[in-house]
Amino acid sequence: MSSADPPSPAAGAPLPPPPPDPSGPVIGGIRLRSPFTLAPMAGVADRPYRRICVEQGAAMTTSELASAAALARRGRHTRELVRRDPAQEEGVPFCIQLFGKLPEEFADSARFCASELGADMIDLNFACPSRKVVRSGHGAALLKTPELCLKIAEAAVKAAGVPVTVKTRPGFAPGDPDGPLVLSLAPALADLGVQALTLHPRWATQAFGGEADWSLVERLAKILPIPVIGSGDVDSPGLAMRRLRESGAAAVMLGRATRGRPWLFAECLALWRGLPPPETSRETIFGAASRHARLLEAERGRRAVFVLRSVLSWYIRDLRNAAAFRRRICASEDISEQIEILREALLGGGGDAAEAEEGNASGDPCDA
Repeated sequence: MSSADPPSPAAGAPLPPPPPDPSGPVIGGIRLRSPFTLAPMAGVADRPYRRICVEQGAAMTTSELASAAALARRGRHTRELVRRDPAQEEGVPFCIQLFGKLPEEFADSARFCASELGADMIDLNFACPSRKVVRSGHGAALLKTPELCLKIAEAAVKAAGVPVTVKTRPGFAPGDPDGPLVLSLAPALADLGVQALTLHPRWATQAFGGEADWSLVERLAKILPIPVIGSGDVDSPGLAMRRLRESGAAAVMLGRATRGRPWLFAECLALWRGLPPPETSRETIFGAASRHARLLEAERGRRAVFVLRSVLSWYIRDLRNAAAFRRRICASEDISEQIEILREALLGGGGDAAEAEEGNASGDPCDA
Protein backbone atom coordinates (compact mmCIF):
# COMPACT_ATOMS: atom_id res chain seq x y z
CA MET A 1 0.00 0.00 0.00
CA SER A 2 1.27 3.45 -0.90
CA SER A 3 1.76 5.95 1.90
CA ALA A 4 -0.79 8.07 0.05
CA ASP A 5 -3.50 5.42 0.40
CA PRO A 6 -5.97 5.70 3.28
CA PRO A 7 -6.11 2.77 5.71
CA SER A 8 -8.55 -0.01 4.91
CA PRO A 9 -11.68 -0.20 7.11
CA ALA A 10 -11.36 -2.53 10.09
CA ALA A 11 -12.93 -5.96 9.67
CA GLY A 12 -16.67 -5.71 10.26
CA ALA A 13 -16.67 -1.91 10.39
CA PRO A 14 -19.36 -0.22 8.30
CA LEU A 15 -18.17 1.34 5.06
CA PRO A 16 -18.60 5.07 4.58
CA PRO A 17 -21.61 5.87 2.38
CA PRO A 18 -20.87 6.89 -1.20
CA PRO A 19 -21.32 10.57 -2.01
CA PRO A 20 -24.77 11.43 -3.37
CA ASP A 21 -24.90 10.93 -7.13
CA PRO A 22 -21.22 11.60 -7.83
CA SER A 23 -20.44 12.89 -11.28
CA GLY A 24 -17.40 14.07 -13.15
CA PRO A 25 -16.60 17.43 -14.75
CA VAL A 26 -18.37 18.96 -17.73
CA ILE A 27 -16.14 19.71 -20.75
CA GLY A 28 -17.78 21.74 -23.47
CA GLY A 29 -21.23 20.44 -22.53
CA ILE A 30 -20.06 16.81 -22.25
CA ARG A 31 -20.25 15.40 -18.73
CA LEU A 32 -17.70 12.78 -17.75
CA ARG A 33 -18.90 9.93 -15.55
CA SER A 34 -15.96 10.36 -13.18
CA PRO A 35 -12.84 12.53 -12.79
CA PHE A 36 -10.39 9.85 -14.01
CA THR A 37 -9.25 9.91 -17.64
CA LEU A 38 -6.70 7.98 -19.70
CA ALA A 39 -3.61 9.80 -20.97
CA PRO A 40 -2.75 9.83 -24.71
CA MET A 41 0.37 7.65 -24.47
CA ALA A 42 2.20 6.99 -27.74
CA GLY A 43 2.70 3.26 -28.29
CA VAL A 44 0.39 2.42 -25.38
CA ALA A 45 -3.08 3.95 -25.72
CA ASP A 46 -4.15 1.99 -28.79
CA ARG A 47 -7.72 0.73 -29.28
CA PRO A 48 -7.35 -2.53 -27.30
CA TYR A 49 -5.83 -0.73 -24.34
CA ARG A 50 -8.40 2.05 -24.43
CA ARG A 51 -11.18 -0.55 -24.38
CA ILE A 52 -9.71 -2.30 -21.34
CA CYS A 53 -9.33 0.99 -19.47
CA VAL A 54 -12.91 2.00 -20.24
CA GLU A 55 -14.10 -1.38 -18.94
CA GLN A 56 -12.16 -0.65 -15.75
CA GLY A 57 -13.79 2.77 -15.32
CA ALA A 58 -11.87 5.37 -17.38
CA ALA A 59 -14.23 8.30 -17.96
CA MET A 60 -12.59 9.44 -21.20
CA THR A 61 -9.95 8.06 -23.54
CA THR A 62 -7.59 9.89 -25.87
CA SER A 63 -5.87 8.52 -28.93
CA GLU A 64 -2.15 8.24 -29.33
CA LEU A 65 -0.85 11.58 -30.58
CA ALA A 66 -1.50 11.95 -34.30
CA SER A 67 0.11 14.20 -36.87
CA ALA A 68 -2.14 17.05 -37.98
CA ALA A 69 -0.15 17.21 -41.21
CA ALA A 70 -0.73 13.52 -41.95
CA LEU A 71 -4.44 13.78 -41.24
CA ALA A 72 -4.71 16.90 -43.38
CA ARG A 73 -3.35 14.69 -46.21
CA ARG A 74 -5.76 11.91 -45.11
CA GLY A 75 -2.85 9.54 -44.52
CA ARG A 76 -4.13 5.97 -44.24
CA HIS A 77 -1.81 4.91 -41.41
CA THR A 78 -2.65 7.92 -39.26
CA ARG A 79 -6.39 7.57 -39.92
CA GLU A 80 -6.17 3.98 -38.73
CA LEU A 81 -4.13 5.00 -35.68
CA VAL A 82 -6.88 7.30 -34.39
CA ARG A 83 -9.94 5.41 -35.59
CA ARG A 84 -12.59 5.22 -32.88
CA ASP A 85 -13.14 1.88 -31.16
CA PRO A 86 -16.61 0.80 -32.34
CA ALA A 87 -17.09 -0.94 -28.98
CA GLN A 88 -16.40 2.22 -26.92
CA GLU A 89 -19.12 2.47 -24.28
CA GLU A 90 -21.92 4.93 -24.72
CA GLY A 91 -21.31 7.97 -22.54
CA VAL A 92 -17.51 7.65 -22.54
CA PRO A 93 -16.10 10.40 -24.79
CA PHE A 94 -13.31 9.66 -27.24
CA CYS A 95 -10.77 12.41 -27.87
CA ILE A 96 -8.22 12.59 -30.70
CA GLN A 97 -4.96 14.35 -29.87
CA LEU A 98 -3.19 16.26 -32.63
CA PHE A 99 0.38 17.51 -32.89
CA GLY A 100 1.95 19.78 -35.47
CA LYS A 101 2.80 23.44 -35.98
CA LEU A 102 0.66 24.84 -38.84
CA PRO A 103 -2.71 26.33 -37.81
CA GLU A 104 -4.34 25.48 -41.16
CA GLU A 105 -3.39 21.78 -40.77
CA PHE A 106 -4.79 21.71 -37.24
CA ALA A 107 -8.03 23.25 -38.52
CA ASP A 108 -8.43 20.80 -41.39
CA SER A 109 -7.52 17.71 -39.36
CA ALA A 110 -9.70 18.76 -36.39
CA ARG A 111 -12.70 19.12 -38.70
CA PHE A 112 -11.96 15.75 -40.33
CA CYS A 113 -11.50 13.94 -36.98
CA ALA A 114 -14.81 15.25 -35.68
CA SER A 115 -16.85 14.69 -38.82
CA GLU A 116 -15.34 11.46 -40.15
CA LEU A 117 -13.36 9.66 -37.43
CA GLY A 118 -15.79 9.79 -34.52
CA ALA A 119 -13.97 12.21 -32.20
CA ASP A 120 -16.13 13.68 -29.44
CA MET A 121 -13.33 16.13 -28.61
CA ILE A 122 -10.06 17.33 -30.11
CA ASP A 123 -6.95 17.79 -27.94
CA LEU A 124 -4.02 19.97 -29.01
CA ASN A 125 -0.61 18.71 -27.96
CA PHE A 126 1.61 21.48 -26.58
CA ALA A 127 3.24 19.06 -24.14
CA CYS A 128 5.19 16.22 -25.78
CA PRO A 129 8.89 16.56 -24.80
CA SER A 130 10.33 13.79 -27.00
CA ARG A 131 13.41 14.84 -28.96
CA LYS A 132 11.95 13.80 -32.29
CA VAL A 133 8.77 15.81 -31.76
CA VAL A 134 10.50 18.88 -30.30
CA ARG A 135 13.21 18.89 -32.96
CA SER A 136 10.47 19.25 -35.59
CA GLY A 137 9.00 22.27 -33.78
CA HIS A 138 5.97 20.33 -32.55
CA GLY A 139 4.62 19.39 -29.11
CA ALA A 140 6.30 21.24 -26.25
CA ALA A 141 8.45 23.20 -28.71
CA LEU A 142 5.38 25.33 -29.43
CA LEU A 143 5.73 26.83 -25.95
CA LYS A 144 8.73 28.76 -27.28
CA THR A 145 6.28 30.71 -29.47
CA PRO A 146 3.08 31.26 -27.45
CA GLU A 147 1.56 33.41 -30.19
CA LEU A 148 1.65 30.34 -32.46
CA CYS A 149 -0.09 28.29 -29.76
CA LEU A 150 -2.90 30.85 -29.78
CA LYS A 151 -3.19 30.80 -33.58
CA ILE A 152 -3.38 26.99 -33.57
CA ALA A 153 -6.03 26.98 -30.85
CA GLU A 154 -8.11 29.63 -32.58
CA ALA A 155 -8.00 27.75 -35.89
CA ALA A 156 -8.93 24.42 -34.28
CA VAL A 157 -11.77 25.87 -32.20
CA LYS A 158 -13.33 27.57 -35.24
CA ALA A 159 -13.08 24.43 -37.39
CA ALA A 160 -13.68 21.44 -35.12
CA GLY A 161 -17.40 21.63 -34.34
CA VAL A 162 -16.70 19.70 -31.10
CA PRO A 163 -15.01 20.79 -27.85
CA VAL A 164 -11.29 21.54 -28.20
CA THR A 165 -8.92 21.00 -25.27
CA VAL A 166 -5.19 21.52 -24.76
CA LYS A 167 -2.52 19.47 -23.02
CA THR A 168 0.55 21.45 -22.05
CA ARG A 169 3.51 21.93 -19.72
CA PRO A 170 4.27 24.93 -17.46
CA GLY A 171 6.70 26.18 -20.12
CA PHE A 172 9.58 24.93 -22.20
CA ALA A 173 12.33 25.52 -19.63
CA PRO A 174 12.55 27.11 -16.17
CA GLY A 175 14.06 30.54 -15.73
CA ASP A 176 11.41 32.80 -17.29
CA PRO A 177 11.45 35.98 -15.15
CA ASP A 178 7.68 36.29 -15.60
CA GLY A 179 7.10 32.84 -14.12
CA PRO A 180 5.58 29.77 -15.81
CA LEU A 181 4.24 30.62 -19.26
CA VAL A 182 1.10 28.56 -18.72
CA LEU A 183 -0.23 31.04 -16.16
CA SER A 184 -0.62 33.65 -18.91
CA LEU A 185 -1.14 31.34 -21.88
CA ALA A 186 -3.99 29.31 -20.37
CA PRO A 187 -6.40 32.24 -19.80
CA ALA A 188 -5.77 33.39 -23.37
CA LEU A 189 -6.58 29.87 -24.62
CA ALA A 190 -9.81 29.87 -22.61
CA ASP A 191 -10.75 33.22 -24.12
CA LEU A 192 -10.39 31.68 -27.58
CA GLY A 193 -12.85 28.90 -26.72
CA VAL A 194 -10.65 26.06 -25.47
CA GLN A 195 -12.93 24.04 -23.17
CA ALA A 196 -10.44 22.35 -20.82
CA LEU A 197 -6.73 22.33 -20.15
CA THR A 198 -4.57 19.44 -18.99
CA LEU A 199 -1.33 20.36 -17.26
CA HIS A 200 1.58 18.01 -16.79
CA PRO A 201 3.46 20.11 -14.23
CA ARG A 202 7.02 19.46 -15.35
CA TRP A 203 8.93 21.76 -17.68
CA ALA A 204 9.40 20.33 -21.15
CA THR A 205 13.16 20.10 -20.61
CA GLN A 206 12.50 17.83 -17.60
CA ALA A 207 10.61 15.33 -19.76
CA PHE A 208 9.55 12.79 -17.08
CA GLY A 209 12.45 13.38 -14.70
CA GLY A 210 12.20 14.87 -11.23
CA GLU A 211 8.87 15.33 -9.47
CA ALA A 212 5.69 16.78 -10.93
CA ASP A 213 4.88 20.11 -9.24
CA TRP A 214 1.16 19.91 -8.55
CA SER A 215 1.16 23.36 -6.94
CA LEU A 216 1.09 24.65 -10.53
CA VAL A 217 -2.09 22.67 -11.19
CA GLU A 218 -3.60 24.31 -8.10
CA ARG A 219 -2.59 27.80 -9.26
CA LEU A 220 -4.06 27.18 -12.69
CA ALA A 221 -7.33 25.78 -11.29
CA LYS A 222 -7.81 28.98 -9.29
CA ILE A 223 -7.53 31.33 -12.28
CA LEU A 224 -9.23 29.44 -15.13
CA PRO A 225 -12.97 29.48 -15.88
CA ILE A 226 -12.65 26.07 -17.62
CA PRO A 227 -11.89 22.63 -16.12
CA VAL A 228 -8.25 21.94 -15.31
CA ILE A 229 -7.03 18.34 -15.50
CA GLY A 230 -3.86 17.41 -13.63
CA SER A 231 -1.43 14.80 -14.92
CA GLY A 232 1.81 13.36 -13.56
CA ASP A 233 3.07 10.83 -11.01
CA VAL A 234 -0.35 9.60 -9.85
CA ASP A 235 0.16 5.90 -9.15
CA SER A 236 -2.41 4.98 -6.48
CA PRO A 237 -6.10 5.64 -5.77
CA GLY A 238 -5.23 7.41 -2.52
CA LEU A 239 -2.87 9.77 -4.29
CA ALA A 240 -5.45 10.41 -7.04
CA MET A 241 -7.99 11.49 -4.42
CA ARG A 242 -5.44 13.62 -2.63
CA ARG A 243 -4.49 15.38 -5.85
CA LEU A 244 -8.14 16.09 -6.61
CA ARG A 245 -8.79 17.53 -3.16
CA GLU A 246 -5.61 19.54 -2.74
CA SER A 247 -5.20 20.93 -6.26
CA GLY A 248 -8.81 21.77 -7.03
CA ALA A 249 -8.41 20.04 -10.39
CA ALA A 250 -11.60 18.92 -12.09
CA ALA A 251 -10.04 15.58 -13.06
CA VAL A 252 -6.87 13.52 -12.90
CA MET A 253 -5.30 12.01 -16.00
CA LEU A 254 -3.71 8.61 -15.40
CA GLY A 255 -0.90 7.50 -17.68
CA ARG A 256 2.27 5.49 -17.13
CA ALA A 257 1.02 3.99 -13.85
CA THR A 258 -1.77 2.18 -15.71
CA ARG A 259 0.58 0.14 -17.92
CA GLY A 260 0.05 -3.41 -16.74
CA ARG A 261 -2.41 -2.05 -14.17
CA PRO A 262 -5.54 -0.83 -15.97
CA TRP A 263 -7.59 -1.67 -12.87
CA LEU A 264 -6.11 1.48 -11.29
CA PHE A 265 -9.20 3.15 -12.77
CA ALA A 266 -11.50 0.76 -10.88
CA GLU A 267 -9.55 1.40 -7.68
CA CYS A 268 -9.78 5.17 -8.08
CA LEU A 269 -13.46 4.96 -8.96
CA ALA A 270 -14.27 2.91 -5.85
CA LEU A 271 -12.46 5.28 -3.52
CA TRP A 272 -14.10 8.30 -5.15
CA ARG A 273 -17.48 6.69 -4.47
CA GLY A 274 -16.58 6.14 -0.83
CA LEU A 275 -15.95 2.40 -1.19
CA PRO A 276 -12.77 0.41 -0.52
CA PRO A 277 -10.68 -0.32 -3.63
CA PRO A 278 -11.36 -3.83 -4.99
CA GLU A 279 -8.84 -6.56 -4.31
CA THR A 280 -6.59 -7.37 -7.25
CA SER A 281 -5.85 -11.10 -7.36
CA ARG A 282 -3.46 -13.03 -9.59
CA GLU A 283 -6.56 -14.22 -11.45
CA THR A 284 -7.61 -10.60 -12.04
CA ILE A 285 -4.18 -9.76 -13.44
CA PHE A 286 -4.12 -12.83 -15.69
CA GLY A 287 -7.66 -12.14 -16.91
CA ALA A 288 -6.84 -8.54 -17.85
CA ALA A 289 -3.52 -9.44 -19.48
CA SER A 290 -4.87 -12.37 -21.50
CA ARG A 291 -7.85 -10.28 -22.64
CA HIS A 292 -5.42 -7.54 -23.65
CA ALA A 293 -3.47 -10.12 -25.66
CA ARG A 294 -6.53 -11.44 -27.50
CA LEU A 295 -7.80 -7.92 -28.27
CA LEU A 296 -4.40 -7.08 -29.75
CA GLU A 297 -4.47 -10.31 -31.76
CA ALA A 298 -7.91 -9.39 -33.13
CA GLU A 299 -6.63 -5.92 -34.01
CA ARG A 300 -3.21 -6.76 -35.48
CA GLY A 301 -3.25 -10.46 -36.29
CA ARG A 302 0.10 -12.25 -36.19
CA ARG A 303 1.95 -8.95 -35.73
CA ALA A 304 0.53 -8.76 -32.21
CA VAL A 305 3.13 -11.29 -31.04
CA PHE A 306 5.81 -8.61 -31.25
CA VAL A 307 3.77 -5.97 -29.41
CA LEU A 308 2.94 -8.48 -26.69
CA ARG A 309 6.61 -8.95 -25.87
CA SER A 310 6.40 -5.55 -24.21
CA VAL A 311 2.75 -5.50 -23.19
CA LEU A 312 2.70 -8.81 -21.28
CA SER A 313 5.92 -7.85 -19.51
CA TRP A 314 4.09 -4.90 -17.94
CA TYR A 315 1.75 -7.29 -16.14
CA ILE A 316 4.50 -9.41 -14.52
CA ARG A 317 7.08 -6.76 -13.69
CA ASP A 318 6.49 -7.01 -9.91
CA LEU A 319 7.23 -10.73 -9.74
CA ARG A 320 10.52 -11.76 -8.17
CA ASN A 321 11.66 -13.72 -11.22
CA ALA A 322 9.99 -11.52 -13.83
CA ALA A 323 13.15 -11.32 -15.94
CA ALA A 324 13.14 -15.06 -16.65
CA PHE A 325 9.50 -15.04 -17.71
CA ARG A 326 10.08 -11.89 -19.74
CA ARG A 327 12.88 -13.59 -21.70
CA ARG A 328 10.61 -16.53 -22.49
CA ILE A 329 7.79 -14.22 -23.64
CA CYS A 330 10.21 -12.27 -25.82
CA ALA A 331 11.59 -15.47 -27.37
CA SER A 332 8.13 -16.78 -28.27
CA GLU A 333 6.61 -16.28 -31.70
CA ASP A 334 3.18 -17.67 -30.81
CA ILE A 335 0.49 -15.68 -28.99
CA SER A 336 -1.09 -18.70 -27.31
CA GLU A 337 2.32 -19.77 -26.03
CA GLN A 338 2.94 -16.25 -24.68
CA ILE A 339 -0.36 -16.41 -22.79
CA GLU A 340 0.56 -19.82 -21.35
CA ILE A 341 3.90 -18.41 -20.13
CA LEU A 342 1.93 -15.59 -18.54
CA ARG A 343 -0.40 -18.13 -16.90
CA GLU A 344 2.58 -20.01 -15.49
CA ALA A 345 4.09 -16.80 -14.15
CA LEU A 346 0.92 -15.59 -12.43
CA LEU A 347 -1.04 -18.75 -11.58
CA GLY A 348 1.47 -21.57 -11.70
CA GLY A 349 3.40 -20.69 -8.57
CA GLY A 350 6.49 -19.80 -10.56
CA GLY A 351 6.39 -16.09 -9.94
CA ASP A 352 6.38 -15.05 -6.29
CA ALA A 353 5.21 -11.51 -5.67
CA ALA A 354 8.07 -9.51 -4.22
CA GLU A 355 10.05 -6.40 -4.83
CA ALA A 356 10.42 -5.89 -8.55
CA GLU A 357 13.79 -6.75 -10.01
CA GLU A 358 15.89 -3.79 -10.99
CA GLY A 359 14.84 -2.66 -14.46
CA ASN A 360 11.57 -4.60 -14.52
CA ALA A 361 9.48 -1.43 -14.50
CA SER A 362 11.08 -0.19 -17.71
CA GLY A 363 8.75 0.95 -20.44
CA ASP A 364 10.87 -1.08 -22.90
CA PRO A 365 11.08 -4.54 -21.32
CA CYS A 366 12.70 -6.23 -24.31
CA ASP A 367 14.03 -5.51 -27.77
CA ALA A 368 10.96 -6.22 -29.84
